[in-house]
Amino acid sequence: MSEVLDEAVKYIEQSRTGLLITIGEDGAPYARIMGAFSNHGVNLYFETGRKSNKVRHIKKNPVVTFYFQNENQTYDTFKSVSVTGEASEVLQSDDDFNSAVDGISVRYPVLKENIAKGNIGDSVIYRIKTKFVKLADYTKDSKEVKELV
Repeated sequence: MSEVLDEAVKYIEQSRTGLLITIGEDGAPYARIMGAFSNHGVNLYFETGRKSNKVRHIKKNPVVTFYFQNENQTYDTFKSVSVTGEASEVLQSDDDFNSAVDGISVRYPVLKENIAKGNIGDSVIYRIKTKFVKLADYTKDSKEVKELV
């Protein structure tokens, strides 16, 4: 992995929340704060309600962006990461379903508890297969770097 991707992964791993950005049926972007996510390298996983607007948006246009920016940063130390890729549902029969559940449960423990009870309910887990990562780092001369994956 490149230095940019390594730094982006570290930033994602220490983030408590991120913004999931989808495109609605009306063509407008929609952003939501998400806490039920995890990463495997630069690829991301997140949990959401099966009947949510996010699911309808992803069915129509699976390209999404997950944006990470920690609070209370000053301009001269500002950093952020955005990850753009294609979202697809992770089925319980997929090899990485349990790994995704374990990772998401670090931030959102109720997911693992529900699955252990056999109750995934109205939840769905998505995998974002990353196409590119953008790192903004105002501590460096080149403020923004885009890295294709």
